[in-house]
Parts: sequence; C-alpha cells; structure tokens
Amino acid sequence: MSGEQQIIDFLLQQLDDAAAQEKKLNKAYLEDILFTQLLGRLAERRTEKDILHQVQYNLTFEQRNISKDELVVTRGC
Repeated sequence: MSGEQQIIDFLLQQLDDAAAQEKKLNKAYLEDILFTQLLGRLAERRTEKDILHQVQYNLTFEQRNISKDELVVTRGC
C-alpha cells in the first residue's frame, strides 16, 4: 500500500472516529462536505473535464466490479 493511501486511510479513520464521538453530526452531510472540499481541491490542479472523467470512471468501476476488487490509483510512474 502506498504512503499516500496510508495517509488517506488514516485521515478517513480520524473522520469516522470524530463523527462517532459527536452524536449530533449527520455523517451523510459530513461526507457531502468532504466530497465538495475534495472537488474544490482537484479544481485547483485539474480541468472540469478531467474531474468529471475521474468521477465517471470510478462510478463505472464500482458498478461493474462484481468481484469487489479494490480500485488502485497509481501515480503514473
């Protein structure tokens, strides 16, 4: 597992832990905010077309992924 993936996994676990401690939080809304923030960050470096392609690719992969293989994001090395 890449260092980048480990960082993301750690941060998502922190998010889940924080949400579990705050019973008043709406986890779905929290995830919506996270998604919006990520899109904003992507927009700083990528075109709208590139972002849309990535989102569509990930959604298509999930829909066709009968075996439940893990999606692997490479650095393009």
